[in-house]
Order: sequence, then C-alpha cells, then structure tokens
Amino acid sequence: MCVLGLLTAITVILGVFATFRVGNFIKVPMKFITVFIVGVIYGPLSSGIVAATADFIEALRIGVNPLITLVEFVCGFIFGACFFKVKDSRSYYVRAVICAFLQFLISFTVMSEILTAMGIYASFRSAVWMRLPAMIILFALHMLVMCGGKKLVFRLKKFVSESEAQ
Repeated sequence: MCVLGLLTAITVILGVFATFRVGNFIKVPMKFITVFIVGVIYGPLSSGIVAATADFIEALRIGVNPLITLVEFVCGFIFGACFFKVKDSRSYYVRAVICAFLQFLISFTVMSEILTAMGIYASFRSAVWMRLPAMIILFALHMLVMCGGKKLVFRLKKFVSESEAQ
C-alpha cells in the first residue's frame, strides 16, 4: 500500500513537471511510466487505481472531470492487463504493441470526444486533428519505454517480489 502511494505521488509529479506541450492545447504527459511499472509489478487494478488517483489529485488544481479520471483508470488498467503475468519472452513485444495501440485508441478517440463535449474543441474532427501529433508522439514514447525498459522492469519486478517474500 505504501509503495503504491509513493508511486502515485511520483505519477502526480511526472504529470505536473514532466508534461511537454505541443501548441496551446496539446500535452504529452510522461506520467504513464510509473503507471506502466505499477501494472507490471502489481497488476491491472492497482495500475488503474494509481492512474485514476494521480489524475484526480492533478485535477484538483483545475477542476475534476470524472470522465477523464475514468479514462485514466482504463488506460492504467490496460497496462496491467497486458503486462502483469508476462514472462521474459518474445510475447512481451507483441503485448507492447497491443498495449500501445489500445492506449492510443482510447486516449485518442474517447478523450477527443470528452474534450469536444467539454467545449475545449469545436468538433470531434477538430479535436482529432489537433491532438493527432501529440498522440503519435505518445504512441512512440509508449513503445520506447515499454520495449526499451524491458530488462529494467523485469529486474524491478524480481526485486519487489524478493523483498515482499522476506
């Protein structure tokens, strides 16, 4: 529980300070890194809760939207569902592609619709075109982190399981 709280705090910090802006409305957050790590180590429910809690804490500054928090939960859940029981094998890379594609699909379409309904964008089409560059960058970052950090994640998972066994 304490580890999840710490990782939630790190996720909030990454969401606030490690978010790159593209234009006025488009942002590329790096908070998915800790959510991915939680998903690999603790599973889908924990990663979904960490993502939603971090989003809720961040949103307290500007106003909470439960639909966006729900989307964050689903995206966090996907990380855990794709990677929780994975072993060090070739299926890891297939899971990474599937996970990145699902994240792209949900973040792109559902979030574009929510932002249009909130009045941030005039239409769904304008939201899609405005958010497309950021979503492509985010897809590439997901792939880079998931594939590039494979060895590190498995070492961390082994370390956590050994420390919990003691």
